Amino acid sequence: MTTSPRGARRKARTATAILDAAEGLFRERGLQATTIDEVAEAADVSVGSVYVHFKSKTGLYLALVERALDLNEQAMAHVLDLGLDSPLERVLAAGDAYLRFHVEHPGAFQMIALRVLEPGSGQADPEVEERIAERVEALVGAVQTDLEAAVRAGEIRADVDLARATRFVWGAWNGVIALSLRQDRLRIDDDELAATLAVGRRLLSDALRADAAAP
Repeated sequence: MTTSPRGARRKARTATAILDAAEGLFRERGLQATTIDEVAEAADVSVGSVYVHFKSKTGLYLALVERALDLNEQAMAHVLDLGLDSPLERVLAAGDAYLRFHVEHPGAFQMIALRVLEPGSGQADPEVEERIAERVEALVGAVQTDLEAAVRAGEIRADVDLARATRFVWGAWNGVIALSLRQDRLRIDDDELAATLAVGRRLLSDALRADAAAP
């Protein structure tokens, strides 16, 4: 039995409402402390509807992770739309895209990049962990590929351990963005976050460029 276009749209709206409600609750209270009943109430649907769409709380969380990963990949893909010929400029633009991903989708960003900040966070389901690692590694790998291309193009110095440089860059982006999620006096707002990452962008560019290498 096929679903009518109207039925498919209604089903999609219900699934989106459930995902949005779950994302807010998981971010506020954590996965373990949130119940399916609470998700259903927040989404204004029946408990049965949640189970029909997602089977279990783990299934719901995995669907949220997949949605977050899709949004992350879409944000990073915008770098390709810029048509930059310089591999180094693509790396720097990737940092800008990552910032936009956080600003536009803070819940999604936290879910895949900073889950340790979730209240009551613990060991996630192995399937969730594997899926996040698999897709994030692909995005990080694309940054390293551009750094390797930048070496071949003579844009950056050849004496840099690119695997470690990539790890540092990715970690630095996450670390600075994490400051905007703090709940104490060390927290920075989005304007300061953008300004701080802009400084980091310049420092990274200056440090890596081939003409910065010691004679």
